[in-house]
Amino acid sequence: MKKKVIVLGGGLVWSVMALDLASDENYAVTVADADRDVLDRLVSRSGGRVIPLDDVDFASPTSITRAVEDHDIVVGAVPGSMGFAMMGAVIRAGKSMSDISFMGEDYFLWNDEAKRAGVTLMEDVGVSPGFSNILIGSSVSEMESVESVEIYVTGLPTEPEEPFNYRFVFSPDDCIEEYVRPVRLKRGGKIIEMPALSENRIYSFEIPGVVLPEMEGFLTDGLRSLLKTIPAANICEKTLRYPGTAERLAFLREIGLFSTTPVKVKGQEVAPRDLFAALAYPMMKLGEKEKEFTFLQVDINGHKDGKPLLHRYRMYDERDEKTGYTSMARTTGFTCVIMARLIAEGLVDMPGVHAPEAIGDKPEVVARFIAEMEKRGVKVTKEVSGS
Repeated sequence: MKKKVIVLGGGLVWSVMALDLASDENYAVTVADADRDVLDRLVSRSGGRVIPLDDVDFASPTSITRAVEDHDIVVGAVPGSMGFAMMGAVIRAGKSMSDISFMGEDYFLWNDEAKRAGVTLMEDVGVSPGFSNILIGSSVSEMESVESVEIYVTGLPTEPEEPFNYRFVFSPDDCIEEYVRPVRLKRGGKIIEMPALSENRIYSFEIPGVVLPEMEGFLTDGLRSLLKTIPAANICEKTLRYPGTAERLAFLREIGLFSTTPVKVKGQEVAPRDLFAALAYPMMKLGEKEKEFTFLQVDINGHKDGKPLLHRYRMYDERDEKTGYTSMARTTGFTCVIMARLIAEGLVDMPGVHAPEAIGDKPEVVARFIAEMEKRGVKVTKEVSGS
């Protein structure tokens, strides 16, 4: 019997998730979104294998509970502002979920209720956080101690254009938040805060067969659960952009253009970010055939058998010319739906709320996860040195 899965919410990633699941004869897929035209295009692209649902009120937890209660597994992809309430609605329906809704609230607050309901919720299941967490969790489980974790991640157009040298590959507002929200990181065993965009420097990365440009890396607030779950004294994440980006973004932020607090302009109240969005967002929209890439490097330094040990993971992916899927949609969407499959198949059965690193101590599950990513053309390399 087919397992019934429902994908909640739209965005730049959801169609990849829905179509990946719909291509599997073992799943019956429903997608809920308010935009009927978008749903109709998805149904057409799936060859009629996706069931559209446009009457869900995402602002109403009761409506969400009603929508998911007849399904076996839920995939969450609502805007971050709705994610926390959605979790409660899914738990009350007694359903498990794999979720990429990047919420600001502490999602572990739902842990006790999820345990009582006997359901498994995996949160932040994207690229980073997400796939990076799984790799980190796996390496930590192989080491006797871990000293540091460094994450470098980006999604960029192959051919940058001034003035931004960037194209949006996920939610524009969530992207801008990366440049505004204070960064939490660990140094010397303590969680500290620093301004976003700080500690920027130029990096050169090497991947066999791939020519990567020089990129500028700066601190961003993407560690989230890793600050609590990984016993390393030093942990940081750096977002990579083309050189010069941090200085430009810091200027825009400091003059207030990223603020959501309204200001009066000739008698009218205007939120500066709304003005910035109206002017800049169209300039940063990724073209339908524009080439882009996603790159992730994760370095875990620790010890085993009394000797220093470095695990280095690299992932590189480009837009799929055949399907038109962007690399960020592929790497994010595939991560989330693979986790959903593992939950649906019972390989991940962990009642409560978890971050992806929680499966790191299950070698067979991690191996299956990486194999599923590679089956979809997303290659990951692992280098081990120092032992």
